[in-house]
Amino acid sequence: MRSLVIAIGIILLAAPVAAHELVIYTVIVNDEGPQPADIPENALKVGDSVWFWMKDSTENMSLVIELTKDGASARSPSLVYECALDENGTLVDENCKNRYEFTFSGNATIGLWNVSYMTSINGSLTETSYGSVTINEDVHLDGNHSHDEDVQPGLTGDTGANSMVQSFAIGVAVVSAIGLGFMLMQPKKKVLVEEE
Repeated sequence: MRSLVIAIGIILLAAPVAAHELVIYTVIVNDEGPQPADIPENALKVGDSVWFWMKDSTENMSLVIELTKDGASARSPSLVYECALDENGTLVDENCKNRYEFTFSGNATIGLWNVSYMTSINGSLTETSYGSVTINEDVHLDGNHSHDEDVQPGLTGDTGANSMVQSFAIGVAVVSAIGLGFMLMQPKKKVLVEEE
């Protein structure tokens, strides 16, 4: 019996958590356009992010990224190649951005997203390039996990439920380890054998 309890305890402590590690995919937009414009179909799952970097150094060039799917949309602020910094390395203009991060949180983000890359010079639209990204379902082995359906596309977050599940899993692991330790520390029962 003791061996069975120890074996079950070891299995519980060694069982991996079935979730994917979050991915940040980078798209560089330079003078040749977005690299890559179309993100590979199996690259991203729910919870992953894309960082769009403005790396076109053309004078007075700016970039706006727009993502759309089934009536939902998200739009970046105007991105520029370089933001001015003061002598301490702090942004001179807090509104200056050269990167736009979009996190695909919630099951509502699953599917094909169209991406528009709109470049402007001196505020006048000069070119629009198009691309896409497919967000896949984050399938877990336990079958009981689901993502928050109410999270709006483009909003980072959804960490409350994840941290609660992680805290619960850590608590179960600690309690299991303590229980296993007590089981191992118990002295073996001595069996008396009657002599005839």
